[in-house]
Amino acid sequence: MIDKSPSGLNEWLHFLKNKKFPVRAVNLARLKTQIKRTEDTLDGMQANIASDPLLAFAILNEANRIIPNKNNEIKTPFHAAAMVGMNGIAKLLSHFAPYEPNTQKKPPHLVAFLSEIQTSYEAATIARHWSIEKLTSQEDDIFWITLFRDSARWLLWFYAYPTMAALKQRIQQGEKASQAELNILGCRIDELTVHLCNHWHTPNKVIESFLTKHIPNAKELQALAHLANHPDELPGFTEDKRLTILVNNPLIFSYCANKVAHEASLMRWDSKNLPFFYRVVATVMHKRLSDIIKTAHFASTEAATLFNNGGKIPLAQQLLDPDLYLGKTRSKPKTSLSPIAALKKALKQNKEYDTKQKTGLALKAIKQAIPNAQHSIIFKHSNNKTAPMYQFGYNIDVIKAIQWSAPSSVFKKLSDKRSAIHIFGQKLDNLLKDLPHTSDQIIDANSHLILASTQTSKDETAIFWLETRTEFNEIDYKNLKQIVSLISHNIL
Repeated sequence: MIDKSPSGLNEWLHFLKNKKFPVRAVNLARLKTQIKRTEDTLDGMQANIASDPLLAFAILNEANRIIPNKNNEIKTPFHAAAMVGMNGIAKLLSHFAPYEPNTQKKPPHLVAFLSEIQTSYEAATIARHWSIEKLTSQEDDIFWITLFRDSARWLLWFYAYPTMAALKQRIQQGEKASQAELNILGCRIDELTVHLCNHWHTPNKVIESFLTKHIPNAKELQALAHLANHPDELPGFTEDKRLTILVNNPLIFSYCANKVAHEASLMRWDSKNLPFFYRVVATVMHKRLSDIIKTAHFASTEAATLFNNGGKIPLAQQLLDPDLYLGKTRSKPKTSLSPIAALKKALKQNKEYDTKQKTGLALKAIKQAIPNAQHSIIFKHSNNKTAPMYQFGYNIDVIKAIQWSAPSSVFKKLSDKRSAIHIFGQKLDNLLKDLPHTSDQIIDANSHLILASTQTSKDETAIFWLETRTEFNEIDYKNLKQIVSLISHNIL
């Protein structure tokens, strides 16, 4: 565990790329014994290798490192073990960190790690069954590709539990996963996974499952999902050559099954986002939506039997809930919205808010989402005049005495177009002369200042002034930009 999480792709790569792979202590001990006994064969070790995903993953990577697969076809960990041999497997032992899963009270990071692995097994089993029904003859490859594409996520939960817990909370509160990852981690998990897989020498097929050259981008997913609304016309969609290539690539099962399993695990089977991916698969398989859902549910029950490691309640158990699809009759656990999500909801409920009402809501979000802001002022600029509307933390008489409408190159830029800047130290000292006259009296030698602006109506602009005597971090800056964007004119 770490006290201060890395931030950004390079820092996370540096943090994770040399971390040992967590492997069950009993599996590791059994493997060491099997290597020492001359009577044991690789065939006899298969069950042990398959029983621990990171053990299998490491062997697969080692085989690909020693003998790069020119055809880019993923092989099973059993085939990889044969390529590496007993001596090669023995050299990998130092790369593993043993853990005991059967302790009476598991630590939170271990529970989360095991839960994530189980969700990955559920995704892999769903992908395998869809592949079988499409008759791709690649169902085993698809199983392992889908399982291992979550490898970086497993390590994040094991070694950076507090950060991942914060990320999960944001997504459950309604924030888009991609945005939450950027806000919390400073990078996308998919991007991090691709870089780590390259470092680990993971077979190309796993890496390709993240690349839009091999799987649909957002626009193409929409097109495929739309085609499922007309099942009787599906054969006609082959006019688009790009879509034809995509639907004939089994990696689309890996991608969609991963999305389905993670969404169901996070938001339950009745999540409103699941039908979108079901429709994509229905188009790929030329089948009706009900058949796709039935296969996904059946696969989850198989995963519950074969891969239940005690990390969480299996997805299949949710299907026994008699109220699962009955809407209002089932009480869902309530989760409070994040400050930014609450602001977005409030603005959507009433699109007639004026500048003062919008900025009042924005100030409330700032107080909750940016706790580092010790002082804040929100100005309204119109008719070439700038005046404070709201403030907290400062002496009100001092604020009123400052000539905010005095000529200022900084405020002129803020009033002319949407802008944002985070300054401190020497840069802030150099900027003081360009701020409104006498405003430098509320700036301290240790101050950090964030300035941002946006047009809030046809003739009005809001200017945000956030100042602290400690420091603002990158998340504070990103949160303010998101808040400012939400109240922008015609944004909704």
